[in-house]
Amino acid sequence: MINDIETQISGAAEEANLLQEYAEYLETAAVSNSNDYKVLVLDDNMKMWVSIGASTKDKNNNMPQQIKDNLYKLSQYVEQVTLSKGVNMSSSYFKSLADINRQISQGLMESVNANMAQQEAYYLAKSGLDLAQAFKSKDETQMVSALDANQQLWVMIKTLMKKGKTKLPQETRDNLIKLADYVAANTIKLGQSLNKVDGKLLNSLVDINRNIAEGLIGHR
Repeated sequence: MINDIETQISGAAEEANLLQEYAEYLETAAVSNSNDYKVLVLDDNMKMWVSIGASTKDKNNNMPQQIKDNLYKLSQYVEQVTLSKGVNMSSSYFKSLADINRQISQGLMESVNANMAQQEAYYLAKSGLDLAQAFKSKDETQMVSALDANQQLWVMIKTLMKKGKTKLPQETRDNLIKLADYVAANTIKLGQSLNKVDGKLLNSLVDINRNIAEGLIGHR
């Protein structure tokens, strides 16, 4: 489930970039004298939107229903305009299609970033709770599992911060990377003394998760 966060934002970034690219192609086609180029751009743009429309019906698409409904309606509009107007459409129609691409590209990333923050907050809070419960149970197997899951979560967060696939300020990204390093170093320490876990050290990891989760929810 943790990997779903990175997969989601990576896929959204690719779609957003593609929408931006075709916005530029459409604007170029609008002033082009080549009907062949216009046909190529319009056809590829329509295919992209047909794919987007189909994806809204995928049961694994976790976007809010309202957004999926709007995307589907837009895909129908793009297809209808492209098929009815073709290469003879006016420059205003080309601009309209380009504007749709740009607006959806921006909105797509904003939506995914909000959903990502919500999911990260959930996993951080859950991981912190799992650590606390493992400490209370004094079960070494449970503690190993909780420490490993928490470590994986922070490795993922560090990776996202280093790749820059977020609109968080650089200072915030740097602080999260430092926290990830702190979690990694102290996870090793805790793992080396499972028979006598340092409660104060463990609580520091739990507190980090809780504080960051609250911050993500508060700023989403």
